[in-house]
Amino acid sequence: MPRELDHLKILEQRLLWLSAWMVHNANHLRPKGEGDVKVGGHQASCASMVSIMTALYFHTLRPEDRVAVKPHASPVFHAMQYMMGNQSLEKLKGFRGYGGAQSYPSRTKDVDDVDFSTGSVGLGVAETAFASVVQDYLAAKDWAADRPLGRMVALVGDAELDEGNVYECLQEGWKHELRNTWWIIDYNRQSLDGVVHEGLWEKIESIFKAFGWRVVVLRHGTLQRAAFEEPGGEALKRWIQSCPNADYSALTYQGGAAWRGRLMDDLGDQGDVTALLSKRSDEQLSALMNNLGGQCLETLTEAFDSITDDRPTVFLAYTIKGWGTPLAGHKDNHAGLMNPAQMADFQQHMGVPEGEEWETLATVEDKDGMNAFLGKVPFFEAGPRRFTAPKVESPGPVFLDDRSLSTQAGFGKILDALAKGDSEIADRIRTLPRPPISAPG
Repeated sequence: MPRELDHLKILEQRLLWLSAWMVHNANHLRPKGEGDVKVGGHQASCASMVSIMTALYFHTLRPEDRVAVKPHASPVFHAMQYMMGNQSLEKLKGFRGYGGAQSYPSRTKDVDDVDFSTGSVGLGVAETAFASVVQDYLAAKDWAADRPLGRMVALVGDAELDEGNVYECLQEGWKHELRNTWWIIDYNRQSLDGVVHEGLWEKIESIFKAFGWRVVVLRHGTLQRAAFEEPGGEALKRWIQSCPNADYSALTYQGGAAWRGRLMDDLGDQGDVTALLSKRSDEQLSALMNNLGGQCLETLTEAFDSITDDRPTVFLAYTIKGWGTPLAGHKDNHAGLMNPAQMADFQQHMGVPEGEEWETLATVEDKDGMNAFLGKVPFFEAGPRRFTAPKVESPGPVFLDDRSLSTQAGFGKILDALAKGDSEIADRIRTLPRPPISAPG
């Protein structure tokens, strides 16, 4: 594991750079027509997901697993697929442009190994939940007897929990004994609308537990947990856990000196606390306070490895929106972009030589060792995992004669009409019966 962890930390930085550069190229370097507005992208939302995706794809996942990547993390996904030979440089340079890598992962428009299209926020959780139910159906019919059951994994932004379909999925999953499903929540506590409401994680935990899910909270990374064991560490822990989300984000953006001033003001000169802070430079203190569970590869891999059964599990991973970039913690970073000067500083900080911005292993000293590691990553070892199926011809349109009808009712009537026919589509329409309700007593 120590050697693997070294590789993972290098890959984490490579994905952070490539995803940020992809967005920067689309907005600041790629030719645009006169009057064109910014192309957009989500550098900060990518940054908060980098550690999670590194641990997941390069350590935990197996070929039979399927992942719905949150829409705003698509540059990280495309960068990863590019590193593994499943995406082209031309497509990356065309990110968010016609024919380029898509803004949000798409099974129909992207060439890389997309498992689920997630263009609508909140869609990924529904896809993974129902995909797991379908997987059990296929296994029960002996149609997938030669394949191991995989985990259906959704990478979810915390603001996506505003979507109603999340809770519909939880209820349906409970009805049908959902299993082999992981949801990993990028709990960066910032959204387009502002800072996420205090105490949301407690509500999340209670809701998921009510539906029979295991809840794993990843709040502190290894640096923080080690600091908590030092004299004065308990006081620091209490402060971190009680600090309002808005304050934590602002201090993250302001950096080590701001952290030190605020901690000394709030905790006072308590001897042990002062010593704990004084032994760390501003840079080290900033790294400590940014070391949340969702930004710590050691914490993430240990947590993922600890789950060995098929019980549905949600990981609430505390992260920093914009982690590792000049945008970290800024209140307006949701759709914010690094300007050319910031990107130049960021490139120098990341150690990427000029002219090697698109090189997958630009900053890697032991390229042979890294390539050997990448060649043995289980999830990618067998190549792309997409299935193909023959086209099923439509029996023709179904006409509805109702003068007024809801969309849901109309869809039901169409399915009903198709199911009554004699066609390949009719043979493939299935309904899920409600589980029997036991009589009381």
